[in-house]
Order: sequence, then structure tokens, then C-alpha cells
Amino acid sequence: MHRSDSAMRHFDLTDNEPSSRVAILDEAARTCSVPFRARPADRGRRVRFQHMDRYFGGVNVTRTALDNFSGLRSAKLARTDPAPRLILTVSSGPYLIEQNGRAVRQRSVSMVPYWSCDAYRLHGDEPTRAWSVTVPIADLGLPYLFLRDVGVRNIGHSPLGPMVRKYLVELAGLGELTPERAASLAHPTVDLIRALLTTAGGDEFLSRQPLGRTLGMRIMLHLRSQVSDPELSADKLAAHFGISKRYLYAVLAGMNVTLGEWIRTERLGRAARALTNPANALVSVAAIARMSGYPDHSSFSRAFRQRYGCTPSDWRLRTGPDGTEPDPQGDPARWSGSAQPSRRAQ
Repeated sequence: MHRSDSAMRHFDLTDNEPSSRVAILDEAARTCSVPFRARPADRGRRVRFQHMDRYFGGVNVTRTALDNFSGLRSAKLARTDPAPRLILTVSSGPYLIEQNGRAVRQRSVSMVPYWSCDAYRLHGDEPTRAWSVTVPIADLGLPYLFLRDVGVRNIGHSPLGPMVRKYLVELAGLGELTPERAASLAHPTVDLIRALLTTAGGDEFLSRQPLGRTLGMRIMLHLRSQVSDPELSADKLAAHFGISKRYLYAVLAGMNVTLGEWIRTERLGRAARALTNPANALVSVAAIARMSGYPDHSSFSRAFRQRYGCTPSDWRLRTGPDGTEPDPQGDPARWSGSAQPSRRAQ
């Protein structure tokens, strides 16, 4: 066993003597976020078990390559669970998950939710790769009856299944993060799992809630990353998120954002900062216009003058009355013709 830090653990039975492998396998199972007991499915065969376990705040993510593995969470363990958790497991091979009289064993990719509230059995007697995420049920805010109904079903073919599968694999593969950065990923992960479950369960009202809560944030992140694209538009933005333009405008209005005004202000602010950056002293105004999302120099100059009261070239030469650089987010009138230009040292 190798432990890299308090937030990430690795178990690799190939590094250990055969006599200790069963004990290490059981230790990995007993010390995970939802404890259970583990043993070889066939004691006459070699166990394969390579396991990574890490936390993002209260969210636990694991990545496992296994063969000849059997796990059991007893009813006694389930009864004494102080903080019930939901487990979502994505597997790429024949992996049995059994709970409450239901069982899923797919030979291809499967995505199965189950929980810590009841006993369950896991079984993998052929080479399998699995990724799991466990989240506190209290954080999901979903009715227990709903979770019990959607549990132990293959929901990988639901509308959000492919996106969640990709997200979980990438989350497990992230490099080491500070505790603060790792914890910041907990809430988006819980929201995404909630959306997956409610969509898979066919509850349109419940599924709309978590997606709606994160959609505005995702739109703004996308806007900031794409604002310099001259082709950026409401049509393109709505198509990217699979929503109508009307719904896009409604989401933005809920955040007091007017799309055209936000794009114009952000582009001009970036251009203004670039113009006064000494690193861009040899970059032409036309090039900075293009970098900011304005392919047409004349339209850029008109918009810039309207916002800041001077041409981009004049702005490049100006400093504030106190010797500071102009603030592109400040009052445009402060940098109108009343300010006296001073040539910066070349």
C-alpha cells in the first residue's frame, strides 16, 4: 500500500506478498467511505486489485482495476451507518451489484446507483475497471423513496449518463489539489449526481432544479472563455448548452446580465487592459482589437471611444491624474478629453 497524502490513497496488491493480499484487500474495503468486507471470489486464484481513493470535500471518488473480487456490506453495518451515503459506480466489465432483491451485471459499460442504508453485495470474477463516487444523501436533498426506487438500475443510458461518466473518470484522474481546491468541486459534483438521478428517475421537476442552479454559472464560465471569439452570439451560446434563445435570455436575466452589453463591456475591458500592458508595447491596436473579439478595427474604435471617450491610441498614451494607469472598469468620463495625455517612456 502507498499513501501519497491525507486526501489520496493507493492500494496495489501486485506490490505485496501473496500471503498479505487478502488482508490488504479487506483493509481497503473496511476503511473506505462506505465500509464493507472484501475477499477473493475464488481463493484458488490470484487477486487483482489496484485502487485509488480520494476526497473532494465530503465527496469520495475511487478508481479500481480488479479481478477475482467479492465484497459484502452486512445488514449490521448498514443499520449502524451514522451518515447514509449514495454510491454511483461506473464499470467497464462484468461487475455484479446486488441490493434489496435487485441485481445488475452488465458485460459492457454500466452505471449503477445504490446506497449505504441497506446491505449489498459486489462481485467481480473477471477483469473489470470501476469508478465510484459517494455523496452524503443529506446533500442530495432527494426523498428516500425516490432513491430506493432508482437504485440498483443501470442508468448509464439516461440523457446525462455519458456526461456524468466522462466527468467521473476525469475527476478521478485529476492531479493532487490543495484541500481548498478539492473541496470546491464537491457542490458541482453533488448537483450533477442529483440531476442524473432525477433525470434517470423520470422526475422532470426534480431534474430541472439542479441543472437550473448550475446552468447560469456554466454559461458565464463559457462566456468568459469564449468572449474573444468574434462569432460568439446568442444562437451559438444557446446551441452549445442545448437550450432555446428565449431560455438563455431568461437565465441571464435572472443574474441581471444583458448578453450584448456584457460581451461588449468585457471585450472593451480586456482591450483597455491590453493597451496599457507594457508587454504589448509593440502589438498594434488592430491586433489587440482582434485578440479582444473585434475583427473590424473601425467598429472597435467606435465602441472604444463611446465607452472611454477617447481613441484606443490615445488611451494607450494616458495615465491617471495621480500617475496610475487608467482603470478600464472605472468611470469612462474620467478618461475623456479633459484628461491631459502624457507620453509613456518607450
